[in-house]
Amino acid sequence: MRFVKFTLAGLISIMLAFLSLGFFHSDFKYENELDINASPSNSFEIFNNDSLKSQWLTGFIEHENLTGSVFQPGHRKLLKFKRGEQTFEMVEELLEIYKGDKIVFAIETELFDGINELYFMGSKNKCTLKSYTTIKGTSIFYRAMFYILKSSMQNQTQQNYEALKKVIEKQEETYKIDAKSLN
Repeated sequence: MRFVKFTLAGLISIMLAFLSLGFFHSDFKYENELDINASPSNSFEIFNNDSLKSQWLTGFIEHENLTGSVFQPGHRKLLKFKRGEQTFEMVEELLEIYKGDKIVFAIETELFDGINELYFMGSKNKCTLKSYTTIKGTSIFYRAMFYILKSSMQNQTQQNYEALKKVIEKQEETYKIDAKSLN
């Protein structure tokens, strides 16, 4: 009987410690950075091209416009993803946009809400993409879980941006080849 009491007390302590992470860390932030061999304006355009998202955004299936005008603050769209047999959805709302330079959007899911700020900086043929992400779980349990998974989420975002880089540089190379053939 004594063993059961100590085991139960230990499990309760572990659960309370886990939940305290969600209580004390209501949100968290992470950054990603990437150099791309393309202009900031082309990188910005390809990032925002929904028809290319499946080539670089892990699990992306499709999107559906919900409200507002495309590329205008307030535009909301539903993004659908598939991972294994599971499908999940995310609503993205455009908050700010400065064509070729910056885009800020809010993310809403059943598990978390967030803000993503992306900056496209650089010169004619070199772009540095900087991303600042803030995530907040929708419950104390999810806040704790996502706080523990912070580095995993940051790594997944970086992998997506590395795939985006390949898409952008491939598009840039195709454009250069097409431009040369016109001359």
